[in-house]
Amino acid sequence: MKRVILILVLIQAVLAQNVPFVVDHPVYHFLERQESLGRISGEYWSTRPFTYSQINQMLDEVREQSSSLSGTERQTLDRFQKEFNRNITEEGITFPWDRSTLRGLRHPDEQAIRPFFMSYKMEETSGWINWSETFRIQNNGDGTRGYNTDFLGIFGERGDLAFTTQFTLHRVTRNDRFEKLPDTYKEGYLLDREYYRWLNWDYPTSSLVYTHDYFTLGIHRQPIYWGYSAANTPILSDNTSPLAHVSWTTEMKHLRFKFIHARLTPNDPLMKDTTNIRRNMSAHRVEFDITPNFEFAFNEMVIYAHRDFELGYLNPVNFLFAEEQAQGDLDNKLMALDFKWRVTPGLATYGTWFIDELDFSKLFSGWWGNKFVFQLGTSYYPRANLPSLTIEYTAARPWTYSHESPVNSYTSGGRILGLAAGPNSSRLSLLANWQLSPRIFLEMIAMSTQTGNDPGSDPLISSSPYRDFDDTDESFLIGDIVRNQWYRFSARYAISRVIILHANLQSPGEAQLGIELNW
Repeated sequence: MKRVILILVLIQAVLAQNVPFVVDHPVYHFLERQESLGRISGEYWSTRPFTYSQINQMLDEVREQSSSLSGTERQTLDRFQKEFNRNITEEGITFPWDRSTLRGLRHPDEQAIRPFFMSYKMEETSGWINWSETFRIQNNGDGTRGYNTDFLGIFGERGDLAFTTQFTLHRVTRNDRFEKLPDTYKEGYLLDREYYRWLNWDYPTSSLVYTHDYFTLGIHRQPIYWGYSAANTPILSDNTSPLAHVSWTTEMKHLRFKFIHARLTPNDPLMKDTTNIRRNMSAHRVEFDITPNFEFAFNEMVIYAHRDFELGYLNPVNFLFAEEQAQGDLDNKLMALDFKWRVTPGLATYGTWFIDELDFSKLFSGWWGNKFVFQLGTSYYPRANLPSLTIEYTAARPWTYSHESPVNSYTSGGRILGLAAGPNSSRLSLLANWQLSPRIFLEMIAMSTQTGNDPGSDPLISSSPYRDFDDTDESFLIGDIVRNQWYRFSARYAISRVIILHANLQSPGEAQLGIELNW
């Protein structure tokens, strides 16, 4: 039976350390705290998800500064280093019950390797299977429903080649008094049939990565997040389902370069045949360490459609804006400049200027064609074990992310690739998180948003029927202004590395309790 499972799961077992790791884990907040306090370098923080190798490297850097850590931080570091340890030493196939009693599954902290559902080691080849089930109860004041998540992840490595494939199935109980879908639904096929008790949707991710001394080449279906904002970047955010893309990255001292070419989902409903509109995105990002405490980055993105691949956009080192001009100025080119400055240990500021279109000669004239997003934020992490605090302001001009041809809008499946609040909006947000103990993580988010009720708020609408070339706006936002306040409190308690409790409370009056069983 073990041989059958091995053949099915690791038929081409190939460093799993170099494959991406989920972006909603508390280790990200722990590492951001350590980077802000100057205990580790910030070279990885602007692009996510991190890989296992990057996480372990940063945890090792923190370990070198252990004398400056508080008792809670040292205990939390110990826990994360055990959780992310993938140095499997036992030869053959191992199941958790092969080395753990039932008590060990509840309290396995003394183990160097977490109890995976299955692990495998044979000479240069290793891998593991991670299986989890999360059960939640949600209430919105009018009704209660169940919300379950099933997860299966398969990981493997052999030499310089690594892979992961992960499948997540979300299921929500039907309830006419609670119809809003959870935030985990972003885009994609929703199985919604009246004779089913559940609403179902999938969230697949996968990666195949080759690591060379000078570069990394990968084929992925993964979320893409570029920017220094913790959860609200206007460049590339996790606002859509994971994009299928190829990537090429290289690093050298004080310089990092990343290129992706992604397939986007049509904005129109999918057809049952091959008539779906082909949409693609090419993007690259180069980061410079101006000083040990100041990082600066330049980003270019192009959206194009109606052809499978444009060879000029597949060249990682090509200037995309120049290539777009050479192609006849038919596509949608966008740029962004962003930075992060660690002013002093614990205090950092960051900013982004995302440019869709801009005429510098008309920058302060109110000309409607100046389409951009401005963002500025400050974060503070106290040395004592107290909550962090991040204050951020973001403002987006009308018609940003849109295009004269809506097929070239900066979207996938109708959802914006960048700022989730969309164009013609401004937002002031407050974020605090606290690793109260190695097992308890708390987070609070509060946002106040203003959005103009105008066609310029919809990136899927062409501006041609609504604006003349010389039109100007009297204010930054246009239309009737709609104001909205939103908050969320969340708590996570790890009974062990296998059993985790979750609790959320968010406006308008929604509450959630859940338990996660993770092998």
